[in-house]
Amino acid sequence: MRLNFQFMLQAFPDILSYLPVTVQLTVGALAIAFPFAFIFALVLIKKVPVVTGIVKVYFSIIRGTPIILQIFIIYNLMPSVLNVYFTATGADVNIFGIDNKYYAYLALSLSATAFLTEAFRAAIAGIDKGQLEAAYMVGMNGVSAYKRIVLPQALGVALPIISNTVADTIKATSLAFAMSVTEVTGRAKILGGQSLNYFEAYLDIFLVYIIFVGIVEYLLKKLESKVKKYQR
Repeated sequence: MRLNFQFMLQAFPDILSYLPVTVQLTVGALAIAFPFAFIFALVLIKKVPVVTGIVKVYFSIIRGTPIILQIFIIYNLMPSVLNVYFTATGADVNIFGIDNKYYAYLALSLSATAFLTEAFRAAIAGIDKGQLEAAYMVGMNGVSAYKRIVLPQALGVALPIISNTVADTIKATSLAFAMSVTEVTGRAKILGGQSLNYFEAYLDIFLVYIIFVGIVEYLLKKLESKVKKYQR
C-alpha cells in the first residue's frame, strides 16, 4: 500500500480550514457545561431533596451510555418530540429549521457537564468550611462568598480534570458529523470519499487533532502552573 502524499498535502489545508467549527463546537459545549456543572455540584454537596436524585439519575444515564448513542437520540428523537409539542400547543416554530450545531452543542455538553460536576464537587468539598464561615462573619452573603472565595479555589483544584474534559470534548466533536455538522472529521470523510483516499484523509485528521489538542493541553498546563503559584 502506497500513501498518496500529494493528496495529503492538498487535503490538509482544506481539512484544517474546518478547525474553527471544531473550536466553536468545543467552546459552545463547555459554555453550557460549566455553569450547570457548578450548580449540580452544589446540589450534590447540599443534598437538595428530589433534585439530588434527578442529578444522580442524569449521571447514571450519561455515564452508562455511549456518547454516539446520546447524539443519535438527541438528533433523531428530540426534533420530532419538540415538533409534536409545538404543533399541539399551536406555537409557530419551525423546529426542523434549527441549525444542527445547536443539537451538537447540547449533545456534547451532556457528557462534559457530568465530568465537570464531579470535578467541582470534589474541589468544593475539599475547601475548608472555616473560610466560608469567616466570609459570613465579615458580612458576605452566600453568592459573594462562593464567587470570591470558593469558586477561584475550586477552579484551581479542579483544573487538571477540567483540562482532561476540554481535551475529551475536542475529540468528541468528531462525532458531530453524525448530526450533519461538517467539522474537521466530517470534511476529511467527504474528501476521502470523493477520492477514495480514506487512509490519507484519516492521517490528516490525526495530525490536526494531535497538533490542536497538544497546543490546548500545553496552554492549560501553563495556566495550571500559574494558578498553583497564585494559590501558594
